[in-house]
Amino acid sequence: MAKGLLWLTILGLWLASRVLAAPIDIRSDRMEVLEDEKIAVFTGKVEARKGDLRLWADKLYVYYRVVDGRRQVQKLVALGNVRIEKDGWRSLSGKAVYFKDEDRLVLEDQPRVWHGKDEVRGAVVIIYFKENRSEVLSRGGRPVEAYVYTE
Repeated sequence: MAKGLLWLTILGLWLASRVLAAPIDIRSDRMEVLEDEKIAVFTGKVEARKGDLRLWADKLYVYYRVVDGRRQVQKLVALGNVRIEKDGWRSLSGKAVYFKDEDRLVLEDQPRVWHGKDEVRGAVVIIYFKENRSEVLSRGGRPVEAYVYTE
């Protein structure tokens, strides 16, 4: 269990450094920008890339604020068949939310995270990048599960 949480934390720190440095390339079937609400909504076969991090989802909401005439991303919400991949790790969930100011990633709706063959499951997986830690939470009496291969 400790090994699984350690690699999740290392993964989170590494992802944070990559995500903040590269531009975001988003492709989808449709895009709608709601300027008054400061939201961009990407719908249908969403694929987003930032460096060598890739995300797929049915829908992606990008919440932003405008500072000095430039849009600054505040939060990303991916919904439906969310898949995230980076090198030897991948995750599947129904929902993923990244809070930029808090530098926190929350995976919900049956999240599963793999690194190689190792896997963790729970009701919620949270990576706190600034605090160098991660959590896998249970809910409704269902335990957290970790499958760690030693060889």
